[in-house]
Amino acid sequence: MATVQSAESGPFDGARPGALHLPGSGASSAPPARPTHVRYAVLIFLGVLAFLSYFDRVCITRAQADIQRDTGISDADMGKVFGAFWLAYAIFDIPGGWLGDRFGARKTLTRIVLAWSIFTALTGSAVGFVSLYLYRFAFGAGEAGAFPNTARVQSRWIPAQHQGRISGIIWLVARWGGALSPLLFGILLRRVDSRTFRGSLNLIGLHAVSGLPAWRLAFWVCGLLGVGWVLLFYPFFRDDPADHRMVNAAELQLITSGRLENQRHAKRRYNLAIWLSLALSIDLWALAMCQALGSFGWSFFVSWLPRFLKQGYGVEYANSEVMSSLPLLCGGAACFIGGWLSDRIIRATGRHRFGRALFPIIGRFGGAIAIFGVCYASTPGAAIALMCLSNIFYDLSMGPTWAAAIEVGGIYSGTATGFVNTVGNLGNILQPIVGQWIFAHFGWNRLFLVFAVFYVLSGSMWFLVNPSRRFYREQDVPS
Repeated sequence: MATVQSAESGPFDGARPGALHLPGSGASSAPPARPTHVRYAVLIFLGVLAFLSYFDRVCITRAQADIQRDTGISDADMGKVFGAFWLAYAIFDIPGGWLGDRFGARKTLTRIVLAWSIFTALTGSAVGFVSLYLYRFAFGAGEAGAFPNTARVQSRWIPAQHQGRISGIIWLVARWGGALSPLLFGILLRRVDSRTFRGSLNLIGLHAVSGLPAWRLAFWVCGLLGVGWVLLFYPFFRDDPADHRMVNAAELQLITSGRLENQRHAKRRYNLAIWLSLALSIDLWALAMCQALGSFGWSFFVSWLPRFLKQGYGVEYANSEVMSSLPLLCGGAACFIGGWLSDRIIRATGRHRFGRALFPIIGRFGGAIAIFGVCYASTPGAAIALMCLSNIFYDLSMGPTWAAAIEVGGIYSGTATGFVNTVGNLGNILQPIVGQWIFAHFGWNRLFLVFAVFYVLSGSMWFLVNPSRRFYREQDVPS
């Protein structure tokens, strides 16, 4: 029988160019099959999803002053609004990951993006604290499961030896979605507030809409972006690469190279043993607590950073758009670098655990030192520089950490990463509320000290993680 070896070069390639050999023949009789590139299109879809998810969750920080002015919401209640998203996101992340494992990522991601887009738009219809809180809670519930299902798609469409690098790319784009959100949303606010835009609404008879505050119109526009993603994604994507008519045999062989188990079947069943193994996994709990402790500090950058610049240094919201973006932009680049280097170290040394753990430990400890240094920054430029350095250190860990969660999750990667995200978002839930209380009662410097302590504890969790082992036993997997 003929044996085909892959011939391809690219960001996540497998085998080197080979040839088609016949038994008993010393020469090739046909040119090698070249893999198709459908996996690249899938990666682009995942990247756009990651960008939109962070853009939509962060853009409210740019509009918070306008929202509070028009609705009369206090700082304390605004902290609860920020926390509402993370609370719902944490509650529904495991169910969202389970739905992907059970029914496939194609249907689940379609539902997720449609739901979060609707409630992003409805944020622009809030009239007070209660309605805004409910809309943001529903937005969090809608977006829950997005990254667990992204992980599920990664585990089935990306070669195993490149999970760290691709995880880094996904988190790079997500971070940049959050980084650019204040700037892009600020531009959008000015566009919809222009005479041209409002005049065009009057021309088509939308007189009542044309007189609304710009922030309401901007949220409605943002909601349409996710709908456009769904209209393109659902007809194109398939849960299993083998079911996609545009994937040839060479690309399928490249995608499945290096897997430790068969992931051919798109939908997975569960039993009590699987759920118990999930709940008792030291690796998943350590990864989850690493995220929870770290996110308590990181969520400052998507909640109170503009307020800190205004209160601490007198920088107005409109003038802090670029400054607020810089820490997340720097962190996004570090996401890719950490994931790429993690894969390189594993290939060079053969030490999987060391390759995954190195940058999370170094990164969280380095991030702690830099964020504590903000206490001594005398200018807004110095404070932002230290925050950028802190985010660079912190986000070196994101690619390796996400890859480790996928590896520990195995065929249940959606549910496993959902678990990590659920526990991990406890920090995001508490920080907008607890953080507001800390800086209101003790000042900003005390808040940064707390962040530094939590970063150190976060990095320490990695001493318990072994990404080379699955959280379940093979004999417990239902047939």
